[in-house]
Amino acid sequence: MTFYEMINDLSLALRREKLVIFVGAGVSKNSGLPTWGQMVQSFARQIGYPMEGRLATDEYIRIPQYYYCLDESPGHSDYYSLIESMIPENIRPNPLNRLIVSLRPKHIVTTNFDTLMDQVADGYQVVKEDRDLLRGISAHYLLKLHGDIRQPQKLVFKEDDYLHYSETHRLMETFLKYLLIGHVFLFVGYSLNDYNLKTFVSWIDYIADEMQVKKEMHRNYFLSSSLHAGKPYLRKYYEGKGMEVIDLHRLPPELDVHARSIDLADDLGRKTYAVLELLLR
Repeated sequence: MTFYEMINDLSLALRREKLVIFVGAGVSKNSGLPTWGQMVQSFARQIGYPMEGRLATDEYIRIPQYYYCLDESPGHSDYYSLIESMIPENIRPNPLNRLIVSLRPKHIVTTNFDTLMDQVADGYQVVKEDRDLLRGISAHYLLKLHGDIRQPQKLVFKEDDYLHYSETHRLMETFLKYLLIGHVFLFVGYSLNDYNLKTFVSWIDYIADEMQVKKEMHRNYFLSSSLHAGKPYLRKYYEGKGMEVIDLHRLPPELDVHARSIDLADDLGRKTYAVLELLLR
Protein backbone atom coordinates (compact mmCIF):
# COMPACT_ATOMS: atom_id res chain seq x y z
CA MET A 1 0.00 0.00 0.00
CA THR A 2 1.14 3.55 -0.68
CA PHE A 3 1.41 6.08 2.15
CA TYR A 4 -1.81 7.90 1.22
CA GLU A 5 -3.70 4.62 0.73
CA MET A 6 -2.81 3.76 4.32
CA ILE A 7 -3.94 7.21 5.50
CA ASN A 8 -7.25 6.79 3.64
CA ASP A 9 -7.79 3.38 5.26
CA LEU A 10 -7.13 4.82 8.71
CA SER A 11 -9.42 7.77 8.02
CA LEU A 12 -12.21 5.40 6.98
CA ALA A 13 -11.79 3.38 10.18
CA LEU A 14 -11.91 6.62 12.18
CA ARG A 15 -15.14 7.78 10.49
CA ARG A 16 -16.72 4.39 11.15
CA GLU A 17 -15.68 4.53 14.83
CA LYS A 18 -13.48 1.48 14.34
CA LEU A 19 -10.07 3.03 15.06
CA VAL A 20 -8.21 2.19 18.30
CA ILE A 21 -4.99 4.13 18.94
CA PHE A 22 -2.23 2.60 21.04
CA VAL A 23 0.02 5.15 22.75
CA GLY A 24 3.58 4.19 23.67
CA ALA A 25 6.44 5.87 25.52
CA GLY A 26 7.56 7.70 22.37
CA VAL A 27 4.54 10.00 22.77
CA SER A 28 5.31 10.80 26.42
CA LYS A 29 8.91 11.53 25.44
CA ASN A 30 7.63 14.80 23.96
CA SER A 31 6.73 15.92 27.50
CA GLY A 32 10.24 15.18 28.74
CA LEU A 33 9.59 11.71 30.14
CA PRO A 34 12.05 8.84 29.60
CA THR A 35 11.36 6.10 27.09
CA TRP A 36 10.84 2.54 28.31
CA GLY A 37 14.43 1.72 27.32
CA GLN A 38 15.80 4.66 29.30
CA MET A 39 13.85 3.57 32.37
CA VAL A 40 15.23 0.04 32.09
CA GLN A 41 18.77 1.40 31.66
CA SER A 42 18.39 3.28 34.96
CA PHE A 43 17.60 -0.01 36.68
CA ALA A 44 20.52 -1.69 34.91
CA ARG A 45 22.96 0.93 36.17
CA GLN A 46 21.69 0.51 39.73
CA ILE A 47 22.56 -3.20 39.75
CA GLY A 48 25.71 -3.00 37.60
CA TYR A 49 24.12 -4.87 34.71
CA PRO A 50 26.38 -4.81 31.61
CA MET A 51 24.95 -2.69 28.80
CA GLU A 52 27.21 -3.24 25.82
CA GLY A 53 25.23 -2.36 22.71
CA ARG A 54 21.42 -2.54 22.57
CA LEU A 55 19.49 -4.55 25.11
CA ALA A 56 17.69 -7.65 23.85
CA THR A 57 13.89 -7.53 23.90
CA ASP A 58 13.53 -9.92 26.85
CA GLU A 59 16.06 -7.92 28.90
CA TYR A 60 13.60 -5.02 29.06
CA ILE A 61 11.41 -6.95 31.48
CA ARG A 62 14.12 -9.07 33.11
CA ILE A 63 16.37 -6.24 34.33
CA PRO A 64 13.61 -4.67 36.51
CA GLN A 65 12.95 -8.20 37.83
CA TYR A 66 16.64 -8.55 38.78
CA TYR A 67 16.46 -5.25 40.66
CA TYR A 68 13.25 -6.31 42.41
CA CYS A 69 14.83 -9.59 43.55
CA LEU A 70 17.88 -7.77 44.91
CA ASP A 71 15.77 -5.12 46.67
CA GLU A 72 15.56 -5.92 50.38
CA SER A 73 13.76 -2.72 51.40
CA PRO A 74 10.37 -3.15 53.18
CA GLY A 75 7.73 -3.99 50.59
CA HIS A 76 10.33 -3.45 47.85
CA SER A 77 9.85 0.28 48.37
CA ASP A 78 13.16 1.12 46.66
CA TYR A 79 11.95 -0.57 43.47
CA TYR A 80 8.71 1.42 43.39
CA SER A 81 10.43 4.66 44.40
CA LEU A 82 12.87 4.37 41.50
CA ILE A 83 9.97 4.06 39.04
CA GLU A 84 8.15 7.01 40.63
CA SER A 85 11.28 9.17 40.52
CA MET A 86 11.32 8.93 36.72
CA ILE A 87 7.71 10.10 36.29
CA PRO A 88 7.22 13.43 38.11
CA GLU A 89 3.72 14.40 39.20
CA ASN A 90 3.78 17.86 37.58
CA ILE A 91 4.40 16.61 34.03
CA ARG A 92 2.14 18.27 31.47
CA PRO A 93 0.54 16.91 28.26
CA ASN A 94 2.14 17.73 24.91
CA PRO A 95 0.51 18.52 21.54
CA LEU A 96 0.59 14.84 20.52
CA ASN A 97 -1.52 13.86 23.54
CA ARG A 98 -4.06 16.53 22.62
CA LEU A 99 -4.08 15.64 18.93
CA ILE A 100 -4.75 11.95 19.65
CA VAL A 101 -7.79 12.87 21.76
CA SER A 102 -9.01 15.41 19.18
CA LEU A 103 -9.13 12.61 16.59
CA ARG A 104 -11.81 10.95 18.77
CA PRO A 105 -10.84 7.32 18.14
CA LYS A 106 -13.21 4.68 19.46
CA HIS A 107 -10.78 3.82 22.25
CA ILE A 108 -7.30 4.91 23.33
CA VAL A 109 -4.97 2.27 24.75
CA THR A 110 -1.67 3.01 26.46
CA THR A 111 1.10 1.02 28.12
CA ASN A 112 2.43 4.23 29.73
CA PHE A 113 2.21 4.75 33.50
CA ASP A 114 2.01 8.53 33.36
CA THR A 115 -1.16 10.63 33.47
CA LEU A 116 -0.57 12.64 30.29
CA MET A 117 -3.44 11.09 28.35
CA ASP A 118 -5.72 11.15 31.42
CA GLN A 119 -5.32 14.92 31.71
CA VAL A 120 -6.73 15.60 28.23
CA ALA A 121 -8.98 12.58 27.55
CA ASP A 122 -12.35 14.31 28.05
CA GLY A 123 -15.19 11.95 27.17
CA TYR A 124 -13.08 8.83 27.75
CA GLN A 125 -13.57 6.64 30.81
CA VAL A 126 -10.20 5.79 32.34
CA VAL A 127 -9.71 2.05 32.94
CA LYS A 128 -6.70 1.12 35.07
CA GLU A 129 -7.71 -2.36 36.22
CA ASP A 130 -10.34 -5.04 35.64
CA ARG A 131 -12.82 -3.66 38.16
CA ASP A 132 -13.00 -0.41 36.19
CA LEU A 133 -14.34 -2.32 33.18
CA LEU A 134 -17.05 -3.86 35.35
CA ARG A 135 -18.21 -0.32 36.11
CA GLY A 136 -17.96 0.71 32.48
CA ILE A 137 -20.66 3.11 31.35
CA SER A 138 -18.90 4.86 28.47
CA ALA A 139 -18.71 4.17 24.75
CA HIS A 140 -15.09 5.36 24.79
CA TYR A 141 -12.31 4.07 27.04
CA LEU A 142 -8.78 5.13 27.86
CA LEU A 143 -7.33 1.73 28.71
CA LYS A 144 -4.17 1.93 30.84
CA LEU A 145 -3.01 -1.63 30.27
CA HIS A 146 -0.01 -1.47 32.58
CA GLY A 147 -1.48 0.60 35.37
CA ASP A 148 -1.07 4.10 36.74
CA ILE A 149 1.91 5.72 38.48
CA ARG A 150 -0.47 6.76 41.28
CA GLN A 151 -0.81 3.04 42.12
CA PRO A 152 2.84 1.90 41.83
CA GLN A 153 2.28 -1.54 43.39
CA LYS A 154 -0.07 -2.43 40.51
CA LEU A 155 2.25 -1.43 37.65
CA VAL A 156 3.22 -3.92 34.96
CA PHE A 157 6.96 -3.46 34.49
CA LYS A 158 9.03 -6.43 35.65
CA GLU A 159 9.05 -9.96 34.24
CA ASP A 160 6.65 -11.47 36.80
CA ASP A 161 4.07 -8.77 36.00
CA TYR A 162 4.10 -9.76 32.33
CA LEU A 163 4.08 -13.50 33.03
CA HIS A 164 1.07 -13.18 35.32
CA TYR A 165 -0.80 -10.63 33.22
CA SER A 166 -3.39 -13.08 31.87
CA GLU A 167 -4.40 -13.87 35.47
CA THR A 168 -4.16 -10.38 37.00
CA HIS A 169 -5.82 -8.55 34.08
CA ARG A 170 -8.24 -11.12 32.65
CA LEU A 171 -11.01 -8.71 31.68
CA MET A 172 -8.71 -6.12 30.14
CA GLU A 173 -6.90 -8.72 28.07
CA THR A 174 -10.18 -10.32 26.95
CA PHE A 175 -11.65 -6.93 26.02
CA LEU A 176 -8.56 -6.03 24.01
CA LYS A 177 -8.64 -9.32 22.14
CA TYR A 178 -12.32 -8.73 21.40
CA LEU A 179 -11.45 -5.37 19.85
CA LEU A 180 -8.97 -7.11 17.53
CA ILE A 181 -11.80 -8.70 15.58
CA GLY A 182 -13.62 -5.62 14.33
CA HIS A 183 -11.32 -2.65 14.93
CA VAL A 184 -8.26 -1.20 13.25
CA PHE A 185 -5.29 -0.73 15.58
CA LEU A 186 -2.83 2.13 15.11
CA PHE A 187 0.37 1.94 17.19
CA VAL A 188 2.08 5.26 17.95
CA GLY A 189 5.24 5.79 19.99
CA TYR A 190 6.49 2.19 19.94
CA SER A 191 9.73 0.68 18.65
CA LEU A 192 9.52 -2.24 16.23
CA ASN A 193 11.49 -4.26 18.78
CA ASP A 194 9.18 -3.25 21.64
CA TYR A 195 8.17 -6.22 23.82
CA ASN A 196 4.66 -4.79 24.24
CA LEU A 197 4.17 -4.34 20.51
CA LYS A 198 5.30 -7.90 19.85
CA THR A 199 2.80 -9.17 22.42
CA PHE A 200 -0.10 -7.36 20.74
CA VAL A 201 1.00 -8.47 17.28
CA SER A 202 1.20 -12.09 18.46
CA TRP A 203 -2.44 -11.82 19.60
CA ILE A 204 -3.45 -10.43 16.20
CA ASP A 205 -1.56 -13.18 14.38
CA TYR A 206 -2.90 -15.99 16.58
CA ILE A 207 -6.55 -14.89 16.37
CA ALA A 208 -6.34 -14.51 12.60
CA ASP A 209 -4.87 -18.02 12.28
CA GLU A 210 -7.27 -19.55 14.81
CA MET A 211 -10.31 -18.15 13.01
CA GLN A 212 -8.78 -18.86 9.60
CA VAL A 213 -9.37 -15.28 8.46
CA LYS A 214 -5.78 -14.17 7.96
CA LYS A 215 -6.25 -13.26 4.30
CA GLU A 216 -9.57 -11.51 4.88
CA MET A 217 -8.74 -9.75 8.14
CA HIS A 218 -8.32 -5.98 8.09
CA ARG A 219 -4.84 -4.50 8.35
CA ASN A 220 -3.49 -2.78 11.44
CA TYR A 221 -0.94 0.03 11.36
CA PHE A 222 2.28 1.04 13.01
CA LEU A 223 4.12 4.37 12.87
CA SER A 224 7.75 3.25 12.83
CA SER A 225 10.98 5.06 13.60
CA SER A 226 13.13 1.93 13.27
CA LEU A 227 13.33 1.09 9.57
CA HIS A 228 15.90 3.78 8.69
CA ALA A 229 18.62 1.75 10.42
CA GLY A 230 18.84 -0.80 7.59
CA LYS A 231 16.26 -3.25 8.92
CA PRO A 232 13.96 -4.10 5.98
CA TYR A 233 13.42 -7.53 7.52
CA LEU A 234 11.43 -5.91 10.33
CA ARG A 235 8.93 -4.50 7.83
CA LYS A 236 8.45 -7.93 6.24
CA TYR A 237 8.13 -9.54 9.66
CA TYR A 238 5.28 -7.25 10.70
CA GLU A 239 3.62 -7.22 7.29
CA GLY A 240 3.48 -11.02 7.51
CA LYS A 241 1.50 -10.60 10.71
CA GLY A 242 -1.11 -8.24 9.28
CA MET A 243 0.63 -4.96 10.13
CA GLU A 244 1.22 -2.12 7.67
CA VAL A 245 4.31 -0.11 8.63
CA ILE A 246 4.39 3.65 8.05
CA ASP A 247 8.07 4.64 8.03
CA LEU A 248 8.45 8.05 9.69
CA HIS A 249 11.82 8.48 7.99
CA ARG A 250 10.30 8.04 4.50
CA LEU A 251 7.35 10.38 4.51
CA PRO A 252 6.20 12.22 1.35
CA PRO A 253 8.43 15.30 0.84
CA GLU A 254 5.58 17.78 1.39
CA LEU A 255 4.78 16.18 4.75
CA ASP A 256 8.42 16.22 5.80
CA VAL A 257 8.52 19.96 5.11
CA HIS A 258 5.34 20.53 7.09
CA ALA A 259 6.66 18.47 10.03
CA ARG A 260 9.59 20.87 10.49
CA SER A 261 7.15 23.67 11.32
CA ILE A 262 5.39 21.78 14.13
CA ASP A 263 6.10 23.05 17.64
CA LEU A 264 7.65 19.95 19.19
CA ALA A 265 11.29 19.54 20.22
CA ASP A 266 11.58 15.90 19.14
CA ASP A 267 11.97 15.23 15.41
CA LEU A 268 10.03 11.95 15.54
CA GLY A 269 7.32 13.69 17.54
CA ARG A 270 6.94 16.28 14.77
CA LYS A 271 6.75 13.60 12.08
CA THR A 272 4.22 11.61 14.10
CA TYR A 273 2.10 14.73 14.60
CA ALA A 274 2.18 15.50 10.85
CA VAL A 275 0.94 11.98 9.99
CA LEU A 276 -1.84 11.92 12.59
CA GLU A 277 -2.95 15.40 11.59
CA LEU A 278 -3.88 14.03 8.16
CA LEU A 279 -6.65 11.99 9.80
CA LEU A 280 -8.46 15.22 10.77
CA ARG A 281 -9.02 16.17 7.14
